[in-house]
Order: sequence, then C-alpha cells, then structure tokens
Amino acid sequence: MKEPKYTVVVPTRERADTLLHSLRTCVTQEYDNLTILVSDNCSQDNTEEVVRSFNDPRIQYVNTGKRLSMSHNWEFALSHVKEGYVTFLGDDDGLLPDAVRDVNDLFNETGLQAVNMNPAPDFYFWPSYFNKKQANMLKISFQSGFVIKQGKEVLQKVLRCREDYLPLPFVYSSFVSMTAIDPIKRKTGAFFRSQIPDVYSGIALANQVGPYVHSKKRLRISGASSHSTGMSQFNYNANKKAMDQFASEPNIPFHPALQYCPSYTYLMAESFQQSFDAGLNPDEKAAFDWMPFIETAIKEANTKFHSQRDNILNVTRYIAETNHLDREHVEKLINASTSRLNNIIPYDLKRYSYPFLLIDASTYGVKNIFDACQLHRTIYDNPGRYWLKSTTWKDMFRMVFGELADRYTSA
Repeated sequence: MKEPKYTVVVPTRERADTLLHSLRTCVTQEYDNLTILVSDNCSQDNTEEVVRSFNDPRIQYVNTGKRLSMSHNWEFALSHVKEGYVTFLGDDDGLLPDAVRDVNDLFNETGLQAVNMNPAPDFYFWPSYFNKKQANMLKISFQSGFVIKQGKEVLQKVLRCREDYLPLPFVYSSFVSMTAIDPIKRKTGAFFRSQIPDVYSGIALANQVGPYVHSKKRLRISGASSHSTGMSQFNYNANKKAMDQFASEPNIPFHPALQYCPSYTYLMAESFQQSFDAGLNPDEKAAFDWMPFIETAIKEANTKFHSQRDNILNVTRYIAETNHLDREHVEKLINASTSRLNNIIPYDLKRYSYPFLLIDASTYGVKNIFDACQLHRTIYDNPGRYWLKSTTWKDMFRMVFGELADRYTSA
C-alpha cells in the first residue's frame, strides 16, 4: 500500500488554549509520512511554546513574522507545502482517530485527487461556546463507506443554490492533492483569492479536481469555541470578539458586486465572483444568475439568520442596484418573504437526515476537542450502549427541535 505525504496545516493566532488539544488529535495519528504544519500568525501568547512541547518530529512550526489576514496566513502556510495531500484544520477542530490512515485507504482505493472527510460535519461545542445551552454538545453520525462525486456536478448545484458549499472538495474539510492546487496557483498567482478562504477553495477546486471521494464516515470534527471566527460572524451580537478581530485586519477586498453580510449564500456568490475574476470556472461564469442567490439569502434572512435580517436585505438591495437587476422584482421577493412557510431551505435540513446522536459530552468528562474525538470513536464503534440513554434523547430533542423551531418559526 502506498503511503504518500500528508500535510495537516493548522493556522493559528493567540489560541494556545484550544490549539494544544487540536494538536493532540494530530500527533496521535498513526501515520509516519505526515507533517503537522502550524502556521503561527505572529501570536503574542505561548503558542510557540505549546507547539514545541510536543517534541514530535512530524510537527513543523512557521511564523509569519507580522500580523496577516486569515487568507494571507493560509497562503503563507500553503507556500510551505510542496507535495502530497494537504488539508487545513482549525485550531479548535480535531482529527478523529486513524483519520489520516482512513484517508490514505480511500486514496489508494480510488486514485482520485481529493477526499472530503465530513461533508455534513459532526461537531463539538467547546465549554467556552457562547450558547451555554449547547456547550459541550457532541454530534456523532453513524454512516460508513463513501461515494464518488463529480466536482462539476456539485459546483453546478451550488451555482443554482440547490446545495451549499460543504459537499465541495474544499481544503478545510478535505485532503486535496497538490497536483490539483498547484495549477490554480500558477494560473492565478495565489491560491486563496477571497477573504473567506475555505468557501473559495471549494469553488476554485471543484472543476480542477473532477471526481473526488465523499466520505460518509466522518473523519474530523468541527469545533466551535469562543475563538471561532465563523460562529462569531453568524452570531455576532452574542460572540463579537473573533469577528471584530477578523474585520480589523487588512484583507483581500470583498468583491465589489456585493457587500459582506452574515449569509452563507452571499459568501458563496462572492467566491464565485472572485473565481471568475481569477480566470477560473468559465462555464459557471457564463451561466451565473444572481436570482437563486438572492432568493435563498432572503430565506436565510427570515430563518436561520433572522437576527441579521435587515443587514442581509440591505445587501440584497445593493446587489440588485450594483448589478442592474430588476429592483422592483427584488422588492416583491422581499415583501413576499414574511411567511416563513415559504422560507424553508431544503438542503439546510439535510444535516439531520441520517442516523446520529447528540450527547452532552460533559457527562463523560469531555472538556476539549481531543476528549471529544476519543469519545466520538468510542460511541461510533459501540453505539448500542448509548442509543437508549434517556439523557441522550433529551439532548437531541432539545437541540434538533429547538434549533428547527428557532429557524423556522417566528422570531
């Protein structure tokens, strides 16, 4: 069996408390030809000390030397990867036990250029998570095997807003061959061309990768802590610090065809626009239509991001004016969106359409992402011990139905 080079890039900045445990999930991977590349964005805390405390020859530490934006730090880190397969891991996320070995098995079996490790991610909410009712919740999915996806087909669904970006072969949840990344870097000068690098990477890579592996078995966990920029963006009023820091940095300008707002749909549209300007995705450029993005973003404004409704709708009007759309028609869509019955986003509901458990991980002594990954594996391997626990079902009912009620009933 081939054992090629794998690189796990961990971009970080002054998050030594969570980084410690994310790195623990990496160094316990039983795979020798592995580099764990920590790209320290000029941290002023004890980040370097934490990294070097592992004394693991597979860990490589690099420092930007000055404060960079997220995308520029990711680009800096990627410049140190020359071969093999690469993924990016958040400094509060974790690799599940044997993840790298499992990914290698998939590459050996299929011979393809990318493996998406968790297209519908399992997650762990750290104790520091802003929503204390959900803190320490862990999701464990019970799926196995894999399917082959066609990059262009998935990208076309994203283009029509029939799918979000999570199933794409983006580097934040996928191992991707450098033979797919390097041609894009040579063509565009830099790989990351948007201030939202994870979303952009999937849209930039889909056509280049072609067929890729969609692993049904989850191989990593998305962590959400007080440091999480993504959670801060979409829950700004409750968790401002990470987003304020992100917004204060010199960054790649947001595409002028739209403005930033907390909408997954508009972030996908922005990445498409940036890819077009970079000379990528010519077929998608010819077929691009703003209306599916506008219609879906309006639904977001009335459901999962209703606390940011005015912001999203103002950006919707900006898009209509800037891109010379029928503004009267857009206003009619906005005015007709007051009935939430018409605002369900079908792909948004699929995250609960398979067997899974949600548990309060603190019940089992979990305090961090490493503990969560270990417990995830224990439950995945022996689910029968946990299915009938009354506390588990109470947690699932509260989280799933509470979340759906929050998203799809009046605010």
